[in-house]
Amino acid sequence: MTAEVEIYRTDDYLSVGRVPLVPLLQHFFEPMLGRSLAGCRFHLLFLPVAEDGVLPGPPELVNLRGSHGYVQVRIVQAGGDDTVLYRHPHPVSEVIAGPLQEQLAKAAPAETHWGFGVVAPGFDGRMVRPTPAVDGVIGIRTSGTVTPLFHLEEVAEPDPPLATLEDLGVTDPAPAHGSVAVVVAADVHAQFDHEADFSREVEEGGFLAGHVHRDSADPTRLLVEITAALAAERTGASMLHFTFTGESFLRIARQLIRRGNGERLVGWYHTHLFSASDRLGLSSIDVDLHLTTFRRPWQVAGLVNLDRTSRVLRFYHRAPDASAAPMELSPYWVAAP
Repeated sequence: MTAEVEIYRTDDYLSVGRVPLVPLLQHFFEPMLGRSLAGCRFHLLFLPVAEDGVLPGPPELVNLRGSHGYVQVRIVQAGGDDTVLYRHPHPVSEVIAGPLQEQLAKAAPAETHWGFGVVAPGFDGRMVRPTPAVDGVIGIRTSGTVTPLFHLEEVAEPDPPLATLEDLGVTDPAPAHGSVAVVVAADVHAQFDHEADFSREVEEGGFLAGHVHRDSADPTRLLVEITAALAAERTGASMLHFTFTGESFLRIARQLIRRGNGERLVGWYHTHLFSASDRLGLSSIDVDLHLTTFRRPWQVAGLVNLDRTSRVLRFYHRAPDASAAPMELSPYWVAAP
């Protein structure tokens, strides 16, 4: 059976037909991978993890199978050699609803609301049609206003100490732009580059420890010095994503105290199980984790792409202006041993 996407017009969800799924996936992944995917095989595993099924418009698009809101995508090279070109989980709203929204906006620009559902083996009987929105409804709060007994305010941190790249062991720093730059200790870089025995089956990750400085040569830039990469404990790892737990953070806090070097939690790292390219960086799941969990402007996300013969290490930081993109690539140097 060929996978398709059934389309429903307006919030009454009247079925108007089906479109093939593969062209939507090709539309999303070809610019990302920078190549044609004609003839390539898409292996999809829809995961029973709920996602807010509404993609804002125009036109607004609702996933009527929101109980399976994520899909593990594996793209295999055309020609039968079974080379895996890409493997990673994505929200359905990103890889299917996004391209479909573009297609529907061009085909029927006057229509403001659509529903859709993937039609494939195993999905029978799981379609849910949400209650249509009613115009003119006003929500009334019946409980009285209660004055809180206390409130919390964030205390501003002191400005980081000044340092130069040379102070941090970079002997010949090449010019680089960015509001956050990274200096990696030589032993930590070796760990990422070849020493760590990362799994090829599930994503792995951990925490980055180190120090934060303000660049005395460019006071608008922060320098993140990474002195240790510490594997996270009590984490979750699956085909969907790598996750931290509250216990993970309690244990890393204890580790930093025991190490006694005055280190801070300067970020996190994890692996992707496919080769790197300029277009392939953090996934939307990774970005959400970083923005909601690592909230300091100097906390960085390390990404290690693994393929059969090589590894690629990159770092990302929260963008000062998120109007273009929420995360930016951070330049990095390796400190002299």
